[in-house]
Order: sequence, then structure tokens, then C-alpha cells
Amino acid sequence: MVGSETLPQHPVGGPILVASEAVPDAGFDARWAAWIARGRAHDQRVRRRLVTWLSIAAVGAAIVYGWFLR
Repeated sequence: MVGSETLPQHPVGGPILVASEAVPDAGFDARWAAWIARGRAHDQRVRRRLVTWLSIAAVGAAIVYGWFLR
């Protein structure tokens, strides 16, 4: 049979920070802009590589296709 015992209550989370206690970070905007710039540069590199490899694969597929239908 199942007992009807209650589970112990535990506190959830830590202390709650109030807006007046939070310290604004002066360099956040500069770090965020640098992060966005690095992300854009990485995105451009990945897209360029993808287009290059897809082009090579398409040319290779066309050559193989042409070779077998000759």
C-alpha cells in the first residue's frame, strides 16, 4: 500500500536581485558589438565554403553523369 507521507519542502532558487542592486556593465555594448561582428564574419566564411563545395560537387556530379551516359 501507498503511504500518505508529505515530502520535505526545500527553498527554490537563491537570493532575488533587485534592479537597484544590479551593477551595470560599462563594457557590455563594446563586447556585444565585437561578438556580433565575429558572428557575421564566421557566417560569411561558412557560406562561402558551402557555396564552393556545392559548386565542386555539382561539377563533379555533372562529369560523372556525362561519363556514364556517353
